Amino acid sequence: MSKQRKQRLSFTVEQKLDYAKLMVNEGYTYQQIMDVSGAGSTATSRT
Repeated sequence: MSKQRKQRLSFTVEQKLDYAKLMVNEGYTYQQIMDVSGAGSTATSRT
């Protein structure tokens, strides 16, 4: 049984900034950003 890895997503600086603005200005949670962007929890908490 081999597990396939989830394909790694890459985000531009602009995308990261947009997600950070959503969190700060609009009150989005980490979970909401993960749902919108498709990013994992580690990537989201580093933004």
